[in-house]
Amino acid sequence: MPREKKYKEAEVIEKAMGLFWKNGYRNTSLRMLSKEMGINQFSINASFGNKQKLFLESLKLYRSKLQKLINVFENSSNGIESIKHFFYQFAEFADQNNSKKGCLMVNTMSEFGLDVDKKVGVIISNYEEQLRTLFKHNLELNSTKDNQTIERHTNYLVLALSGLALATKIQNEITINDYIETTFQHL
Repeated sequence: MPREKKYKEAEVIEKAMGLFWKNGYRNTSLRMLSKEMGINQFSINASFGNKQKLFLESLKLYRSKLQKLINVFENSSNGIESIKHFFYQFAEFADQNNSKKGCLMVNTMSEFGLDVDKKVGVIISNYEEQLRTLFKHNLELNSTKDNQTIERHTNYLVLALSGLALATKIQNEITINDYIETTFQHL
């Protein structure tokens, strides 16, 4: 007879996500996860299979939280101003409660580079493609730009957002705001 779980999966995934977000995948041990989640390692393996699968669930949860922010951006139509507003909202999201954790997606890309797991890579590439599409759409609303310039600015904004995510880990609010303002000064 299977044992009854004495925890809520959604709650323990949230705790695991916070730990992965703070420490990264490689620097988060099963022992650390067990302590943070309040369940033993056997329960982690029984529920999720292994650390890698728990990380994937954590990344999916993070992505769903980030999607709420993206949904607001999707529904805006103020061109470059919408993108700039998204950058400010993203900076706030990435530095929740002055946590200095950055963005779990960008942290994961930085940690793994090209050696990222295929399933993790799909989540990250879907996220980047969604941003790329939204940036391009909003840039097209400023009809003075030609297609080549829009493509170049879209690429720039994707990289600038990654830079912003990393900056939120170490910079203060004034520096972050200056970065955002300078990013949009010449678009």
